[in-house]
Amino acid sequence: MTDVRGRLGARLRQLRQARRLTQEQLAERAGLSFKFLGELERGRGNPTLTTLTSISDALGVRLVDLLELDPGQPRLTPKQASQVREALGSIETLVEWAAPSNEKSRVKGQK
Repeated sequence: MTDVRGRLGARLRQLRQARRLTQEQLAERAGLSFKFLGELERGRGNPTLTTLTSISDALGVRLVDLLELDPGQPRLTPKQASQVREALGSIETLVEWAAPSNEKSRVKGQK
């Protein structure tokens, strides 16, 4: 599913099933109709921010966790991102140092 509503529906279903809730149970907790919740899971509904907040509260997750539409995608913490940038800088320095003199100007031009 490439559209955002389809991905949101799949994420919603994943979180609901992980908590072993039926659509009816989650809908009741969120103050929604189970038919509307089913539409959302099928990627046909278009929820408001208020509705998404009610659903995330009913699931016991943060809104940002509900909206994480690609949960399998690894995320870096700010510290990890900084470490990656530092490592890349070190690698660039090593490449410049190790490259033959005629290659050094080409390597520097690629930055």
